[in-house]
Amino acid sequence: MKVCCLFSGGKDSAYALHRMLLSGFEVPVLLTIRPSDRHSTLYHSPGIEISHLYEGLTGIKTEIVDAPIKGEAEHLTGILKDLKAKYDLDAVCSGALLSDHQRMNFTHSATDAGLISYTPLWRKDGTRYMNELHEQGFSYMLISYSSAGFVPSDIGIPVDEKLLSRFFELSMKWGSHPAFEGGEAETLILSAPLFPKGLKVKGSVKVEGEHNASFLIEEAELI
Repeated sequence: MKVCCLFSGGKDSAYALHRMLLSGFEVPVLLTIRPSDRHSTLYHSPGIEISHLYEGLTGIKTEIVDAPIKGEAEHLTGILKDLKAKYDLDAVCSGALLSDHQRMNFTHSATDAGLISYTPLWRKDGTRYMNELHEQGFSYMLISYSSAGFVPSDIGIPVDEKLLSRFFELSMKWGSHPAFEGGEAETLILSAPLFPKGLKVKGSVKVEGEHNASFLIEEAELI
């Protein structure tokens, strides 16, 4: 079965792709959507400026498409129809974990395009999921945060065991989701077990408010 994976460059889409490959699916293409609205509730936008590196990172052909400000779901349906014909696809996979909005829109677009929709992370326990990422050798960093408890030094560096423990403590204290599914933070994948390359990024932290900061990527390369 041939599957197109939606790939944003975040930890969730990377892990969803990982699960599909381990399950024996053929993934001939990834689809990266660059939203015109940086506050899009359907697509991940932080770090999308280095999406041209995703194909080299994953070793899989990556189609990069700009999404309109309005009609994102309808636009996705059209793109999936084109990719289905181009790559003889059977299904599409996404890293939706907790967002009903994302899952419903991705599923409806897939169905309208004549494809099966897979969401291998759906409703996965957040703490267990984050521990699995660490145990299985995924490397990622926070590229932004929008929640109380985070500090500028949390972003722009690989999440290690110590930092992960701190994030769990924040989740317990503030009632936030341990995998950031409440919009607490956004991530950028740096390497994964089945990826042939890794990402090296350099940049600076921009503090945007008391509980908001982002990492501005100034240099990025495959390693």
